[in-house]
Amino acid sequence: MGPNTGLFVLLCLATFFEGFDTNLASLVQPVIGKEFGAPTEDLGWALGISTSGMALGFFAILLADTIGRRPVFLAALFAYALLTLATAFAPNLIVFTALQFFARMAMVVELFVAYLILSEQMPSEIRGRVNGLFASVAALGAAVPDGLLAPLDAVGLGWRGLFLIGSLPLLLFPLYLGRIRETNAFLARTRSADGYGAEFKASARALWSSEHRGRLVRVTLLWVAINFWSGTALYFFTIYTFGDRGWDATDLQLLPWGKIPFGLAGYILSGIVMDRYGRRPAATIYLLGAFAATLLCYRSTDDVSIYLGIFLLYGLGGVWTIVTTWTMELFPTEMRATALGLANLLIGRLGLAAGPIVAGQLSADWHSTPDAISVLAVVTLLALPLVWSLPETNAIDLRDSGTFLNSKDA
Repeated sequence: MGPNTGLFVLLCLATFFEGFDTNLASLVQPVIGKEFGAPTEDLGWALGISTSGMALGFFAILLADTIGRRPVFLAALFAYALLTLATAFAPNLIVFTALQFFARMAMVVELFVAYLILSEQMPSEIRGRVNGLFASVAALGAAVPDGLLAPLDAVGLGWRGLFLIGSLPLLLFPLYLGRIRETNAFLARTRSADGYGAEFKASARALWSSEHRGRLVRVTLLWVAINFWSGTALYFFTIYTFGDRGWDATDLQLLPWGKIPFGLAGYILSGIVMDRYGRRPAATIYLLGAFAATLLCYRSTDDVSIYLGIFLLYGLGGVWTIVTTWTMELFPTEMRATALGLANLLIGRLGLAAGPIVAGQLSADWHSTPDAISVLAVVTLLALPLVWSLPETNAIDLRDSGTFLNSKDA
């Protein structure tokens, strides 16, 4: 990576805490459910509503195509850290949900603008591996809180202590102000003489033109499916284990010992597989694995298999890295952030918001969380035709992607 090593380290550190903070809302649901007196259906709605805030990230990420990657990244980093700190003092479920609604919006903007920065600054031949390694750091951050809840309970901080830790990027923010620079691809783009408003309108029109519309629709539906799976199988794990299996915070202490190695391996491997074999085969392998691992986790009756299932699910979250990289490669520089924001945030994240709501209601109706999650996991199989309908983009040069993309089936 050469001169970009420092940039990579800084982005990884910021995204470690993004992963840490993103996991907190779902991790603490059973605990705050008891503290605030909320049933499973209400917790599902709280998760769904707070997660829907990610969709608003679309309007923020649009600015990355106009004012630049750097200012949007810095604003999102500061916002998610500040809102995480505020969540530590939430007095009830309504305030908790409202704070997390906006915090999760900022988190997703930070994450995807960081992906943009890396994808535009790193050599094309290693882009997948770099993004896979980068995403593994977010997975590492998300795995850490599981082991901290019980110790924090023991010292009287409980779930609020997790949110205090998650706000640490506030202390590092001056470092990011001084070190993060704008990407070369953004600086070299062709700008409209009519200003930012004209640029956005031109980008939106181009995205919905005959050249790009079909590709945009298909990748957006793929994101809806992946997000829906994540919002059920991953977000509902602690609700399932605490409610159906009788686990408590001490049982969660074992999770980082498996989630960290499996998560790192799964995300790093996602980059290697997509660089070597392509985006289509990599996405297919991970989606098939996601279906099988969901069944293992939620249909097993012994704790060992449940642990193995969640470890595998965590590593298979690497499908996010694959489809994020792929989405950015499917569109030219001047509309890349807009396309990613539209496909994954504004529309795609509706799947992530709907997942917990549907799972919570179905679990209550059927009186069985494992039955509900197992049935909903079929969405990963339904996504496979979408995967094979998109053009392969392995190793394209993002500085000159227009010719390549125009030569492919839209």
